[in-house]
Amino acid sequence: MSEGSESERGGAPAREPWVHAIVTAAIMLVVSYSVFVLIPNNLLTYLTVHVNTRARDLLILLWWVAALVFSCWLFVRLQRKGG
Repeated sequence: MSEGSESERGGAPAREPWVHAIVTAAIMLVVSYSVFVLIPNNLLTYLTVHVNTRARDLLILLWWVAALVFSCWLFVRLQRKGG
């Protein structure tokens, strides 16, 4: 007797593994663009006018460290959820 998917048995449709992979990739792409391009660009533009060079460089460096830690955490979290 063959086992059918949930939709063949009348239940909820089975979720394809590639759907989860596409959703995960899209989330990571949007977050990466926002965290590593969009926000630092706006932050750099704002800080150039309002603070001195040393403070600006320190704040940008702290942003990059926080963004990298957050991105790694998000990647691991999404991988655990999918497995």
